[in-house]
Amino acid sequence: MNCAVKFLLFCTVFASSQPTDNNEGLRLVSVFFRHGARTPEASDLYPNDPYKLDAFLPMGWGQLTNHGKRMAFTLGQVLRQRYDKFLDKTYTPEIIKATSTDYDRTKMSALLALAGLFPPSKTQKWHDQLDWQPIPVDFDKSAMDFTLKRPNTYCPTYMKELERLLQSDDTLAFLKTHKETLQFISNHSGRPMNKLSDTFAIYQTLTAEKTLNFTLPEWTKDVYPEKITMLAAKQCEIENQNDLLKKLNGGRMLGKVIGNMVAKTEGSLQPHERKMFLYSGHENNVINVLAAMNLFQTHFPNYSSAVIIELHYLRSRQDYAVKILYVKDVYQPPVELTLPNCEEYCPLNKFIQLTENHVPKNYTLECDSIVNLD
Repeated sequence: MNCAVKFLLFCTVFASSQPTDNNEGLRLVSVFFRHGARTPEASDLYPNDPYKLDAFLPMGWGQLTNHGKRMAFTLGQVLRQRYDKFLDKTYTPEIIKATSTDYDRTKMSALLALAGLFPPSKTQKWHDQLDWQPIPVDFDKSAMDFTLKRPNTYCPTYMKELERLLQSDDTLAFLKTHKETLQFISNHSGRPMNKLSDTFAIYQTLTAEKTLNFTLPEWTKDVYPEKITMLAAKQCEIENQNDLLKKLNGGRMLGKVIGNMVAKTEGSLQPHERKMFLYSGHENNVINVLAAMNLFQTHFPNYSSAVIIELHYLRSRQDYAVKILYVKDVYQPPVELTLPNCEEYCPLNKFIQLTENHVPKNYTLECDSIVNLD
């Protein structure tokens, strides 16, 4: 994509993100987003990968590319444009809290999004040639992250239920239906395709290499992107296939969002000035939050895609309501999503009622964990 086209797309996104009259009643925003484009992970490479000996220097394995950095920065600018009247132009620690998973690419994406969201105001300008200011990002070490990290390493109930579904007759029948495709991928990649997670890994690798403008092997034209993407997305779908998995997966994050929104309406959210929560994560975070709200349509989220959950006070109703947006592509306008059995501005009480089966009440107990997860 040339610079002129990107500029036009960027202007379109900005125009579509202009604050609306309803944003005058905006009270709180929560954003879950995927990191920008990255290099492949060494563990995801397949034996016949023509680039398996490439160390992807100077970035290294699983690190943001320059394009990925621009994507994360652009997401921050899109948020600034949409919430320019809502957020102060001068950054203060009270107004926003940014949290990331314990990965270089997600922490860097958070920093870049914050740079796009809060360029230094006149009083905060500290360097004549640098339009940037440092803004902190919180994160838990991977072993202690029980919110943004996938629960497949610390929630026994989730692990058992997921394994049951992966071995179910329906899943085995799905694999059998796509046996020829899986065998084709296996023969050419040199990697056995015995389960859906195998296709997940090869999808990640091919997508990362394609985004780097690498020429993919000729054989991939028969199966990528459509077939491999469909198979990889099926794994994500199964990870949220029923109420229990949704509750133990994205329900943790949704519960925090709801808790913050309720606290905001009651005037008990600390600090009182807080207007935005920013969560920098992975494709699973985007998928799982959507699934917890029954909004996930089987697909694989793009780099820097984002789910936005807004809390509004509607004066016409004298009530609080929730609005949901999905940034599917950082260079395209956000898509408005409507919760099933609700409306665009879903009353907060109804939003809580419709999602209550997917929000854990005691995560430690429901996970059957010997470690405190709450």
